[in-house]
Amino acid sequence: MEYYSLYTILAGGSVLFALIGLFFVIKIWIRWNALDVDIIKARVFLNKKFIERNWLYVFLAGASLTSHQLIKFLTSENYITSFWLSQLSYIAEFLVLVFLVMLSYEWYMVLRIRK
Repeated sequence: MEYYSLYTILAGGSVLFALIGLFFVIKIWIRWNALDVDIIKARVFLNKKFIERNWLYVFLAGASLTSHQLIKFLTSENYITSFWLSQLSYIAEFLVLVFLVMLSYEWYMVLRIRK
C-alpha cells in the first residue's frame, strides 16, 4: 500500500477544488451576462441569509489565508520550527480554496436558471 503525505493529498484536492471553482465561475459569468441587473439585485440583496453566508465565506477565507501567511512568516524567520505547524499551514492554504469555492457555489445557486 502506497503512503501519501498530507501535502500530496491537499495538493491533489486543491487541483480538484480549483477545477470545480473554475466551473462555477464560468457558469456564473455566462449567467451574469444573460440576466437583468435588477433581477440580480433582487436575488442577492433581498436574501439576508445569502449575504450572511457570503460574508462568512469571505471572512473564513481571509482568516485562513492570514493564518497560512503568519505560519509561513514565523517558520521562514525561524521563530517557530514544527512539523505540525507546517502541516497546519498546508491545511489553512487548502481551506482558503475550499471557502472560495463554497462562495462561488452560493453565487452559482442564486444565479442559476430556475424552471
